[in-house]
Amino acid sequence: MVGTAAFAILLSIYVRVYSPAYGLTRLIVVGSEFNRRGIAVYQATPKYIDPYPPHRWGFDGQQYAQIALDPLLRDPRLKTAIDNPPYRARRILLPWLAWLGGLGHPFWILNVYAALNLVFWLGFAVTMTVLFRPHGWTGLAGFAAMLLTCGVIESMWASLADFPAFNLMTLAVLVGGGGGAGVLALAALTRETSLFGLVGLWDFKPPWRETLKRNLRLSFIAAVPMALWFAYVAWRLRMSETVDGDNLDWPLRGIMGKLGEFSIVAVHGHIRWHRWFFEIYKSPELHALLTIIALLTQCIYILTHRAWENRLWRVAIFFVPFFLCIGAPSWESHFTVTRHALPITLAFNLLLAMRPSRRWLVWFLLGNCFVPFGIYQFYYYLGANRVPPPPPPECQIVFPTTLSQIPVSISFDQGWSDHQWNEKGGWRWATGARADMLITNPTNESFNAELSFLAESANPRNLKVEVLGSNVWGNSLPASLLQVRTTRFLLPPGVTRVDFSTSQDLAPPESGDNRMVAFRVQDMQLSLTDIPVNRKTLP
Repeated sequence: MVGTAAFAILLSIYVRVYSPAYGLTRLIVVGSEFNRRGIAVYQATPKYIDPYPPHRWGFDGQQYAQIALDPLLRDPRLKTAIDNPPYRARRILLPWLAWLGGLGHPFWILNVYAALNLVFWLGFAVTMTVLFRPHGWTGLAGFAAMLLTCGVIESMWASLADFPAFNLMTLAVLVGGGGGAGVLALAALTRETSLFGLVGLWDFKPPWRETLKRNLRLSFIAAVPMALWFAYVAWRLRMSETVDGDNLDWPLRGIMGKLGEFSIVAVHGHIRWHRWFFEIYKSPELHALLTIIALLTQCIYILTHRAWENRLWRVAIFFVPFFLCIGAPSWESHFTVTRHALPITLAFNLLLAMRPSRRWLVWFLLGNCFVPFGIYQFYYYLGANRVPPPPPPECQIVFPTTLSQIPVSISFDQGWSDHQWNEKGGWRWATGARADMLITNPTNESFNAELSFLAESANPRNLKVEVLGSNVWGNSLPASLLQVRTTRFLLPPGVTRVDFSTSQDLAPPESGDNRMVAFRVQDMQLSLTDIPVNRKTLP
């Protein structure tokens, strides 16, 4: 019944998403920028493109969907059509399945690709039934948590490769032997980190010579198809750029950066702490905190409950250091991390179901506290036909409550990108080493003022803010949000220029975005103080 209910939820969302004109392609999350630079057949194929300007870059699934239209990588435009051709082209299994399922017809190919995660989910539900059914009511709880856990949901709503790869890797570990190694080869052609599943296939017992031979044979079966395809990609694309995802960093550094961002937003952001629990729980920032709590709980449980004989535990323990080293770029959208941590989530729920104790409920709730938000987001973004929010004000001006009608205004002048925004706020990127804002004071009085905003850099750099030639703030910016509050400065009548400057080189803000930028400012706020009671407006 639980599995049927979960499938009904997913199927209802897929039905809502479907349209005769675009099919299921809303699940690919195509951005207008990548459609514009795409290969000719991709541009000509009908598909849903989000008209909401902040989504113009789309998401990763669009890269693999485009490869599905030319899985042999013969079109030379692929080198510029997708964000990182060698990196994306290595993950070829889903594009090939879509091409075969679509019988070479472009519209069908894109729709088959969009439906593949749901097809894999059906097999996943069967696998989870086999794993959790023997463990009674604790198994039922773990089964329910796994079916719609955040990593699964994230992969499904954007047609990503992570969930199918995890599904195949899990199946390979359960099958074992040469057959399992063959399935693992398919998983590795879906996502390279699936080769970590070899830890679940290998034996670790004497006689060691025979064990070594067997392990090498299994490794050969699993790795050779991937190596051959990688060689073909290198020959076909002949590109020298990086082929990795640049996602790893020192242990816990990405997590600490995300916690720092949460602390800033919790104090200065838009979390409505005064509202009842469900309104608070819908906050993406709060869910990022719950994600950290849940995944660290899972890691701690796995590290403290050794089960070397369990093949899935061995795979999970190998993924724990990988998860802890995930860097800030992946943590920027914390749902990304839940996809990387799926083997950990499975091992945690399975071992917890196998070893019920008086503390079971505490472990279960902490380790799965992020699940409801994922289900809500899946429905909210795809199931409901929501109207995109309008662009938020670029700057909020705060006055003393007794004098709130002073017509001071702020405008972004030279050196800025267009205004970008999402549900959380609006921002602009500085497109050069210098950028400036103009503050217009239409009265004949001078005020004391200060600026506060969130700042983020495309790469580590320094930032200096000057008003009337005086430095009001200066410091280094990390590759994550930083709360900035300037010292007070004098705001005279007329127009005052605020200068932002940095000395480091420009860099692209994210994967797939080919702009060169320096830093961004978000949620700008101007606070005025010491305003005279008697004031006159300039003619």
